[in-house]
Amino acid sequence: MIRLRWAILLTVGAVLAGGLAMLAVADPFHLRYARWFTGGLVLATLVLLTAALAVIARRGLLRVLVLVGGGIAIVGWTAVVWLAAQLDVENRVVSEAADGNRRLLVVEGSPIAIDPVYAVVLRSGGGPFEQEALVYQGLEEMPPPSDVRFVDDGAVEVLVGSNCRYRSTVEGGTMAVEPVHRPLRLGTC
Repeated sequence: MIRLRWAILLTVGAVLAGGLAMLAVADPFHLRYARWFTGGLVLATLVLLTAALAVIARRGLLRVLVLVGGGIAIVGWTAVVWLAAQLDVENRVVSEAADGNRRLLVVEGSPIAIDPVYAVVLRSGGGPFEQEALVYQGLEEMPPPSDVRFVDDGAVEVLVGSNCRYRSTVEGGTMAVEPVHRPLRLGTC
């Protein structure tokens, strides 16, 4: 009876962790560190599921197979997360406009490009639950945005060059930006 209770508790924990992992993948609140929440919650789901199946399995070969399979899945997932973290490049902040606890940042990132590529992101809050949403993504060889500003509580504006003005609306709670501007060719707005 004690084994059954442990199996139920571990399974419920695995289901909860898996549900939270799916929520982190969906990322409805545009969390800047959602990928870390996803990685940790998937790992927790694998550990809890392996433990639940090991408790359910009777002693012997089946339990060993469950533990070996779970161990391989845990080590594999950890390797995938570690490799993905090695590919992550922190963008350099070029300029910033602030409005309360929200910040509109022009960032430069050029991990594989010859010329820097500029983007504009909107950040709000701080710590592990800091939100970040893309507003504008430039192309290689495009100039950096010359001005970024908050129009009002629900809109931001990006000026590229002297005549390309992009305006986006921002939903306050989820930080959903509509539209996200991505020019398709150089010299076009």
